[in-house]
Amino acid sequence: MHTLFKYQVIRLFRDKMVLIWAFIFPVILSLLFMAMFSGLANSYAVHAINFGVVTDSAYNKAPGLSTLIDKISDAQGEDYLIDTTSFSSAQEAEEAVSEGSIAGYLNVDDNNPVIHVTPSLSETEQTAVPIIKAVMTSYIQTRDQAESLAENGKLNAQALAQLQTSHISTEREQITQAPSDPQVRYYFSLLAFACGMGVMVSLAATQDALPDASKLGARRAMAGIPRWRVLASMFMGSWLCTLVCLLFAFYFIRIVVGINFGEHVELCHIAIAAASFMSCAAGMALGTFKRMASGIVSGVVCLLSLFTGLYGSAAMSFASTFEQNHPLLASLNPLWQTAHCFYDLLYYDTLDPFFQNCAALLIMAAVFFTVALVRMRRMSYARL
Repeated sequence: MHTLFKYQVIRLFRDKMVLIWAFIFPVILSLLFMAMFSGLANSYAVHAINFGVVTDSAYNKAPGLSTLIDKISDAQGEDYLIDTTSFSSAQEAEEAVSEGSIAGYLNVDDNNPVIHVTPSLSETEQTAVPIIKAVMTSYIQTRDQAESLAENGKLNAQALAQLQTSHISTEREQITQAPSDPQVRYYFSLLAFACGMGVMVSLAATQDALPDASKLGARRAMAGIPRWRVLASMFMGSWLCTLVCLLFAFYFIRIVVGINFGEHVELCHIAIAAASFMSCAAGMALGTFKRMASGIVSGVVCLLSLFTGLYGSAAMSFASTFEQNHPLLASLNPLWQTAHCFYDLLYYDTLDPFFQNCAALLIMAAVFFTVALVRMRRMSYARL
């Protein structure tokens, strides 16, 4: 059995298919993703936009509003959101919006600041406008609370004005263990896809070992070695080769591409080991079908990758919708389980979901290996 394992490892590392699917292909995809997503984080950043302010009598009477506008229009401040242009009336501001010189304007109506924006906003302006609206909402809520305290005699006028201006600001909040990065999810899907392609390695190894597939398979069948030993040695050799290639791809994504895998990065090795273990077992089960073409298998892996969002923002949106509407079907996808192993380490504050996904992968591997073993034991041939 040790000799079979050693031979299998040497043979697979010399196989061009192993180098292409498990080694070169994930690295090439990582470089493509790196080029595609180089400006993605910047597109989510908030940039100051040209915005009008109607400085009429209603605006001047709004307590603390002018101080707030000065704060979010200060180019040297942390809360820089708008470049202001003053107008004496709402009509003048609307004309400026129509001309395209400003993205929108603010005026005070019924003692409350109201935001008006043009329907044709650029992507940068669409990112900033919701934040400006949130700032105005915060202003109204804080003002109402302060005025309520003042009416009850618990707050004097000077403290009221100070409270209305000092408590209104924008802050960046982080609710996950690691900073959120929009491109990370695509690399998790890429790793899941690469792990799934480990099927190709064990598929080829198993089909070559079938007694009627090659002279080598016939000699192994006539050698008197139990088939479970042959199957186990091929499986362990395929798993070792796949694991080495995937770990290289993982470190390439982590170091060269610079993707953050969270504080528990050492557990990513367990996730990759469990995923490659599952994919090799699936490849052995499929390999017992002599007519199972590699093109069909790779097509199935590509299809399953659709449900992890590998193919862009539209696929990612589809994967999220499918997961929300059909959680059970989504969890039956081995690549979904693989991708979520990495999610669990990055975004959860407990390791329970991670170990649940790893356990699911190992259960799938056990089922696939059992199918492969049963089929190998039941195979019989009239002649070799």
